[in-house]
Amino acid sequence: MANRSYLYVVDEVPGQGAPLTRVSGLSEWNWDVPLVHELLVSGSGRLVPSTIWDAPAAAILGDYDQGVANLERLFARLPQDRETQRQIAEARSVLGDPENRGRYLLLEVAEIHVLSATDDENPHPEMLREAQGMVHDTEQHVDALIRAALELPPEKLQELTGSGAWASNLYFEPSGEPQQPTQAAPTQAAPVAPAMSSPSQSAPPTSTNAPQFAPPAGAPASPVFLTRPLANGATQWSLGLIAVIPFPFVTAITAGIVMIAAGRSRAPATEAGERNRTNAANWGLTYLLSSIILIALHIAFIFVLDDTYSGSFFPIGIPITLWFAVSVTHIVFSIVGSVKASRGVVFAPIALPFFSPRLRG
Repeated sequence: MANRSYLYVVDEVPGQGAPLTRVSGLSEWNWDVPLVHELLVSGSGRLVPSTIWDAPAAAILGDYDQGVANLERLFARLPQDRETQRQIAEARSVLGDPENRGRYLLLEVAEIHVLSATDDENPHPEMLREAQGMVHDTEQHVDALIRAALELPPEKLQELTGSGAWASNLYFEPSGEPQQPTQAAPTQAAPVAPAMSSPSQSAPPTSTNAPQFAPPAGAPASPVFLTRPLANGATQWSLGLIAVIPFPFVTAITAGIVMIAAGRSRAPATEAGERNRTNAANWGLTYLLSSIILIALHIAFIFVLDDTYSGSFFPIGIPITLWFAVSVTHIVFSIVGSVKASRGVVFAPIALPFFSPRLRG
């Protein structure tokens, strides 16, 4: 239940048109891109199209042997205590295994960088700039990265060694078959689609506001695709605020229906995003049913009890009071849910568990 940084081994350069014959998992890290991942793709590092997400999502490609050599430069300067050396030995065992070795290391960072993008409509320029900032393609860049690594406190040791994060079965396992996207007009949006079994070979955008991929010499230009960000569930929660529009009852029911419809969207989402929008749909259904029942009870109480309790707010006002309390709770949940979801955190209030998240793999 986290956004991840994924590290793969490949033998070809993504985006050159031919299928990748190998995309092997090596490591994944929750909620951040650890320095060990950055160092491992620091050998002649460059941006390439993502093998998981449609263009213009970017990944970072680096030479396998150079990356391992750069990591060894860091290892040589780490403390000699037993735990540090154990973690270094673990990394060397994985990276030196003939089954894991390849020509390149590929770092997929889109799931991490989408969390920090401030433009929900088009986060890709920011995401590409962040990815470009992680490209360490010169000795000076690598030296700076190693210096930054050595300044980390001892409790961050695993971020330098990758200990506990080495794995061959990652959350996404692209098969290496290229996708065949259809061309879209530059002013239209085409949805991002996770390619769990077929990585995208689409070319990057040509925006002058973001770093661009360097296509191989003589390669034909590919169409540009403007895409939506990976869903995090914040939109589904924020739709609950429709209830604050001053049309009593009507907007409450509308908010519940809209949250259910949006929450069952099949648009690509992070794992946390899928859980958030499912939780929003479940709460929307809970609020919708509560509103219908309490409003119906209030109307019934008016017809049945009005003669008996004429001039008295209670007990006739009990259902409407409860509905008001539920509505206040709904508004609070909508605000808290949208804020937490925008930060990549799952918000799960008590609600009818009618829907289940459609998790991948």
